[in-house]
Amino acid sequence: MSKLITVWGANNSGKTTFSVSLACALSRRDILVGLISSNLTYGELQTFFGQEVRPEKGLFEALNAENPNIGEKFTDYVESKNLFFLSAPTRYSGLLCDTVTTEDVEGMINAASVVFDVLLIDGAAEIDNPISGVGLWLSDTIITLHRPSIAAQMWLRGVSDFVRELHLAEKQTHVLLTANGKFDDRTYRSMTELLFTFELPHIKRAGELENAGTPLYFFSDRSCKRYSKVLEKIVGMIRGGEKP
Repeated sequence: MSKLITVWGANNSGKTTFSVSLACALSRRDILVGLISSNLTYGELQTFFGQEVRPEKGLFEALNAENPNIGEKFTDYVESKNLFFLSAPTRYSGLLCDTVTTEDVEGMINAASVVFDVLLIDGAAEIDNPISGVGLWLSDTIITLHRPSIAAQMWLRGVSDFVRELHLAEKQTHVLLTANGKFDDRTYRSMTELLFTFELPHIKRAGELENAGTPLYFFSDRSCKRYSKVLEKIVGMIRGGEKP
């Protein structure tokens, strides 16, 4: 079973939506799941989960190398006893993001890996983000999301040297989000020449549900059910070929 997984992709590729729903799907299998946000500017996971992160908890507290109990800095998701998330606190003062080092991040990820059965990192499009970058380097599996567009294809070309130099390609599983009518996915396939292992349906109500604090995995309309079925297949892959 993959222990450390980073979700990656261009801006607006649905990384956080996917990360939250994948964490929910894994937690339903009696797996202890930790989910870490790479957003150093503001806490967004709590929006998706409909909760707050108290100032004494959260990402910057967990990055403190002197803290021996990193699990206590994660916030428990009230709808699942097996899911905990780490995000910038809902309210904090100071430009704490300027003090984050790759050494601190590596220590935090290694410590959290001991606590959780599976550790998920909601990565960033930018390759200079320390949490995303270290997560990509340490990950067993990288799930790269693609929302078909010229911008996504340009991002893919832009990170190609980074992928090659860090030998990330062999760890990547590419997931295609079904086109929403704005761009032809067949054109995107031709442009990228990638093999997409999974395809996720477009969820028109995604923004509405996220702002209401409802992960797509737990919503029951037809499109969300189709999304969840794909997630179950991805969970099976993570668990080593298990059938959903």
